[in-house]
Amino acid sequence: MIKSSREDKTLAYQLITYVFVLTLVAFIVVTTLTQILFSGRISKSQLENMKHLAHERIYLIDGILSHVENSLEMMCFSLSALDLDNEELEGLISVAIKKDKHIHSIALAESHADHLSARVFFKEEDGLRVNVIRDANYFYEDWFQIPLMLNKPYWTEPWVDSSGSGELIISYSAPYQTEGVRGIVSIDVNLKELQRLIIDSECLQGGNSFLVSANGTIVAHNDMSLIMNQSLFSLADEYNEPKLRELGHKMISGETGFFRIRGSNIVNSRHIYYQALETNGWSVGISMKNDVLYKDMRIVLLTNTFSAILLFLIVALIIYSRAHALTKPLRELSEAALRIGGGEFDTRIPDSVAGLEVATLSQSFRFMQESLLDYIQSLDITTYEKEKMRGDVIYAGEIQSKLIPDNTDHPIGIKELRAYGILEPAGDVGGDLYDYFMIDEDRFCFVIADVVGTGIGAAMTMTMASTLLPSLAPFYTKSNELLRELNSFLCKTDIEANFITALLGIIDLKTGILQYTNAGHMPLYIRKLDGVLEKYSETHSTALGIFEDLNIGSEEIRLNVGDEIIIFTDGVTEAMSKEDEFFGLGGLEEVLSALLYSNPENTARAIVSRVHDFAVDSKYKDDITVLVIDYKHPRA
Repeated sequence: MIKSSREDKTLAYQLITYVFVLTLVAFIVVTTLTQILFSGRISKSQLENMKHLAHERIYLIDGILSHVENSLEMMCFSLSALDLDNEELEGLISVAIKKDKHIHSIALAESHADHLSARVFFKEEDGLRVNVIRDANYFYEDWFQIPLMLNKPYWTEPWVDSSGSGELIISYSAPYQTEGVRGIVSIDVNLKELQRLIIDSECLQGGNSFLVSANGTIVAHNDMSLIMNQSLFSLADEYNEPKLRELGHKMISGETGFFRIRGSNIVNSRHIYYQALETNGWSVGISMKNDVLYKDMRIVLLTNTFSAILLFLIVALIIYSRAHALTKPLRELSEAALRIGGGEFDTRIPDSVAGLEVATLSQSFRFMQESLLDYIQSLDITTYEKEKMRGDVIYAGEIQSKLIPDNTDHPIGIKELRAYGILEPAGDVGGDLYDYFMIDEDRFCFVIADVVGTGIGAAMTMTMASTLLPSLAPFYTKSNELLRELNSFLCKTDIEANFITALLGIIDLKTGILQYTNAGHMPLYIRKLDGVLEKYSETHSTALGIFEDLNIGSEEIRLNVGDEIIIFTDGVTEAMSKEDEFFGLGGLEEVLSALLYSNPENTARAIVSRVHDFAVDSKYKDDITVLVIDYKHPRA
């Protein structure tokens, strides 16, 4: 019987494909190891060149700024120690400006309330020009206000000298005292001079340099559109590049070292060397593209790749010729395997003498046949265990749901309040919490919180928090004190999910004063009887469970009769439509504004219902929690 060439080729191609995959995996592993070892040696000299170039830029810029600091120190001494009239003072400043090419302008300003004037001296082609500021606007400028408050010299961020030359400058200011009048003297440096040292520097091939201020703003870069318009942090948000944010923190913290970014955004894949200036806390960065850094290595790897491909083709030809000799026994084994796969477990496995490999394969099929029933039995056991685990998770979710208070007309028997809460976990267990309870006879405490994360870990964290707060509350009079104790507990508890955002409030039922703390949580809304919304979005600390010595603040609000307090978790505002749009605070405020009357249950259900309608067919799902409290009247 003649076998079709299609069947022969299918078996041969399968064998070659298996060998190709195995060979490719081995080649990738070997190539990766070679690249790791080789890249370190190749890039070392280039990285050292980047480091030397950064040192050169820092030396030049620090030289200019240190010179300005020395000049300002001498000028403060002259103003404080010498009795100079206006002519002598202008002569001193004129000499300093004309002879020092680094000084762009000098400003003198008095801080006395009866002397609301300042003078700005700057260069012009025909000599020295003086602008007089006769209003008190300069009182609020950084170059005047900060050194005056700190009582020591200060370098400002870049700013536009609208009272002088209109240039973008940085200022070094210091206080002085003369004849009972206290003032500020400021020496300005044109930012263009520092930018020129960065942008016009001869960088390595494929690299560039940049300069960032003390808050991460880009003040010098080859891309002019970034200068004073972007910071490392805004670029990190715009391009969703966390490594840029990490680099920004390192640079503004005054650290020094190498940093690597892998990506395809505006920075591409680069090596970056960064080092801070010694004078004003700014930082210089030198970057080089990875494709330039590893150019020689890629040539070597490309040569090796072509050699490996050629070698594989030779081996493939040998395998292909041998595969034809194995066609018949392999087909028989394949047909037997198909029957076994169809449930005919007693199918006879044919013997083969075509070669040791095929004989071994036949033995393996027999072993598979004998072991298949055992495997099916093991699979049944595994499936049973998974279902049992699933039941435990569902039970844990039921326990968690019992920790939140039941919705009643009068919560905990309190007639002065109405409350209604809804908690819908995204899965069987969630990381959200709301609770309310009486601390004593006249103080009502409520809390809403969200654990960063989901699953069992988040649920355990929230369970501990929900049981800890009522037990701690009687020992504290302030909301921030209570959350500070919870934060300390979370920091000392070694669990996977222990970062919590929370909003906790305490209502004095006699006075109607709400004292609350927002620890990195969503805003608090108050809906008045006339439908007017008031939003309180200020947070009093970061999330709990991160920093043990966290400084937590608080705020007080006097409630009026009928005020409705609305609090919620980010599952409401971050609900996404199928078009990947967020529900947001705007969507929430739209729901609250459309309500016709004040009722906690009606408000809570309206919010959740609108979120469900908005997020229908959305792939993203998060825990949704809403708590609404209606302050009906003060306690007699």
